[in-house]
Amino acid sequence: MPETVLQLENISKKIGKKEIIHNISFEIEKGEVFGLLGPNGAGKTTIIRSIVGLISKTNGQVSICGVNLDENFKEAIQNIGAIIENPEFYMYMSGWKNLKQFARMSRKDISDEEISAIVEKVKLSHAIHNKVRTYSLGMRQRLGVAQALIHEPALLILDEPTNGLDPQGMAEFRMLIKELAANGTSVLISSHLLAEIQQITDRFAIIDKGHLTHIEKMTDLTADKTLKVTLEVSDGASAMLVLDTLDLEIIEQRENQFVLNVTREVLPEIARALIRANLDILELSKVQFSLEDRFLALTNGGEI
Repeated sequence: MPETVLQLENISKKIGKKEIIHNISFEIEKGEVFGLLGPNGAGKTTIIRSIVGLISKTNGQVSICGVNLDENFKEAIQNIGAIIENPEFYMYMSGWKNLKQFARMSRKDISDEEISAIVEKVKLSHAIHNKVRTYSLGMRQRLGVAQALIHEPALLILDEPTNGLDPQGMAEFRMLIKELAANGTSVLISSHLLAEIQQITDRFAIIDKGHLTHIEKMTDLTADKTLKVTLEVSDGASAMLVLDTLDLEIIEQRENQFVLNVTREVLPEIARALIRANLDILELSKVQFSLEDRFLALTNGGEI
C-alpha cells in the first residue's frame, strides 16, 4: 500500500459570507509530485496556506504523515518544508550563512555535513559561500529549496516556484524536483505554467472558483485514445477521396494538409490507402494532447 504523506478532507474557507475554497479533498503519496492548478484567484494559495497553518480553516481536516494538523501542530508541521511565494534571505550574507541561520531555528540538530549534502543536492556547491545578492533568480530558488529541505521534510510545498526563471533555470528546477521525488520526498507544486507542470507531475488537480473540479494521473492524460494527427500529402483533392472511405474524422483541411481524429488501428490503413492511390505522404504525425488542452476544457465547462 502506498504511504500517504498529505491528506486533505473537506477543507473550506469563508471570509464573511464569501466562500474562498469549498470542500477540497485530495491526498499525496510518498515520492509523488502533485500539481495544483487553477486560474489566478481560484484558491490555490488559500489551500496551501491552510495546509501549513498560515490561515485558519472554516471546516475540514489536514493530516501530514498521519498526524492531524489541528490536534498536534508541531509534530505535523515538522514534516513539511515550504516556499510560499518568493523565498526571503539575508542578501548581505552568503548562502551558507543563511542556511546555518535557518538550521539554528530548526527543532532538529543539523550538522554542517547535512547542510553540505543538501547544498550538493540542489547544485549550489560552487556558489554557496558567495553573498546571496550575487545570486541569479534561479540560484535563489534553489537556495530556497535547500532551506525548505534542511530538516528533511516528507513533503515539500512550492507555490509558483518557476516564476521568473529562464529556460535553463526551469530545466534545472525540473531535474531537482524529479531527483527529490525519486529519493522519496513528496512534492506539491502550485502553478499556472501548465507546460512545466506537465513535465514533472505524477498527478494534478484543477481548482476553479474555489472548487476542486478534476484530479487525473498524468499518464492517463497522455494515454492514446482517439489520436489527433496531422497529414500532408502531394495532392489534397485526391487524398480527400481516399480519406472519405476510411473510419476517421477530418477536423480541418488546407490544400494538401489535413488534421484528423483517428484511432490507432486506422493509422496503417491511411498510409496503405494513400500509397495505393499513388499519393506521396509528406507528413503523418501525432499531435500530443496537452495539459493546457485539458485545463482549458475543464475550466470552461467543456468536455473532452
